[in-house]
Amino acid sequence: MRLWLVFFLLAPGVFWAQPLQRCSFSHGQMGTVFRLVFYARDSLQAAVDAVDIFARVDTLNAVMSDYLPESELNRLCATAGSGKKIAVSKDLWRILALSKKYSRRSRGAFDVSIGPLTRLWRRARHLEELPDSSRIHAAAALVDYRKIKLYRWGRCVALQTTGMQLDLGGIAQGYAADICLHGLQRRGYRSVMVDAGGDIALGDAPPLSAGWQIALEGLPDTFFLKKCAITASGATLRYLEAPDGTRYSHIIDPRSGWGVTSPVVVVVKTRRAVAADAWATALSVTVGGGRRPRFGRVWLSVGNAQ
Repeated sequence: MRLWLVFFLLAPGVFWAQPLQRCSFSHGQMGTVFRLVFYARDSLQAAVDAVDIFARVDTLNAVMSDYLPESELNRLCATAGSGKKIAVSKDLWRILALSKKYSRRSRGAFDVSIGPLTRLWRRARHLEELPDSSRIHAAAALVDYRKIKLYRWGRCVALQTTGMQLDLGGIAQGYAADICLHGLQRRGYRSVMVDAGGDIALGDAPPLSAGWQIALEGLPDTFFLKKCAITASGATLRYLEAPDGTRYSHIIDPRSGWGVTSPVVVVVKTRRAVAADAWATALSVTVGGGRRPRFGRVWLSVGNAQ
């Protein structure tokens, strides 16, 4: 009799457990579309959690955007050359500290102080006119990650060059993808994919699957992955074509000031999306400039853009 009683006490929890459902949510931010795909037992709760995650992305954009005049990043840039140490938020501090690390390791191929150059090239693409070399030289003179000084005590930043502008476009989406993944994992979701405009962060594989099926823009390959991050950077996805037919990519070499011209796609797989994002930019500059990469512990694939 006792055995039957135990069985009936346990049986409801066994038979009434909700099966995992595939849930997908999208949100436009940071100039792209963030997509969350994860498996949940309660689709209504999953929708509530997705809203919370996207609200966190909105907060990150308000911190890191170089388009929003009142973003924390632009307020910091307004103090460049003043000699002031500016206290910043935890997110801005972390991403600047990571950026300096990747700049050092890439020997300047990745540099978030590239803002003067990206603004110059944005204007050039809008006007469909190649920038004047003198303007490129002047903008490049303001680019130097070593002039971004970080002070751990008080979490302060000083930009030492007047006119310095920061652009986190080569790392912010990867940083945000990691935040989204970790936020969902803290809420108990294990099988998760976050796609931040091609910067992809992955948790466990979907149920009954060896991995998430990932197809990247510009490449014919399909990858099956889990518990990692992957991104592709293509030098021909956005470009400005000169009168002689040369295509200058939106990916700019911080050291020369010119857009990358080689038609390559670089794929980087690492543990975290923030690292994949930054290394994809750095390696696009290095490989696109005809140099052999000699830095970073990353899984790297290079091929011609399709």
